[in-house]
Amino acid sequence: MKYLKVITHDTFFHADEVVAIALLRRAGYQLELIRTRNQEVLNEAITDATVAVVDVGGVYDATMLNFDHHQDMSLQSAAGLIYEHVKNEVCPVEAQPYFERFIASIDAVDTNRDNIFATLDLLPKGFRNTSALIGGFNRENVSGEEQLGNFWRAVDFAALIIENEVNSALKKAKSEAAYAERLILDNNVAVFEAHSSVWKSKKEHLYAVMSHANGWQINSRDTTIGQIPENVSECEGFVFRHKSGFMAVIKERETAVQFAASLPSFEFIPSSGEAV
Repeated sequence: MKYLKVITHDTFFHADEVVAIALLRRAGYQLELIRTRNQEVLNEAITDATVAVVDVGGVYDATMLNFDHHQDMSLQSAAGLIYEHVKNEVCPVEAQPYFERFIASIDAVDTNRDNIFATLDLLPKGFRNTSALIGGFNRENVSGEEQLGNFWRAVDFAALIIENEVNSALKKAKSEAAYAERLILDNNVAVFEAHSSVWKSKKEHLYAVMSHANGWQINSRDTTIGQIPENVSECEGFVFRHKSGFMAVIKERETAVQFAASLPSFEFIPSSGEAV
């Protein structure tokens, strides 16, 4: 366990410094945390290469452990700056391209990258992104000690999200490698030997067959284009079909593949991005 003294700002906290602290803990640091905007304290810490100053202080210099972004709008938020500093201790290299999408989402909301607030305004009023959920741990008109407790609860919450995102990134990395090994049936249905978490984003197949806890599932990428027909229930070993037609499960792989081979052909057209 490595020890690190960290200074960040006090009062209301935001997702970027909360995630930054959670990343440091995941990287194996035991932290002594001080939350303050006292300029004398910050001035001294900025010149001390053994103290990390996060999301405050007006300086970005990773060699001196200074990780503020407010002085330069082109910089990532504190979460992104800290991630770049400890990423190999946080996430396996092969999964980093996928995990970094999560970090980018925290950066975007904190800095209003690409005017993301305008996009969020189009979503249902009850929608909460990760940054909003973490910010929800704030309380108004409480003592510094109580707010510090809320901060650590937010860090614990962020740590669970990070754990899930790393796990998801690892699965995507594995699925990406397996995607090239897929079997493609004559009607352009893809068959995977394990669950694929990337095939829908490729948009090369409307239907796919892959393993399921109860056997083998046949999935539709987009039910507005094509659904799994109701007559799938006539297959031997039929388990269930979702009412929307987006997926069905059959016990045996051979039966699932045979039924999938009877589905209408879907031709991927790269130039248009859709199908006929």
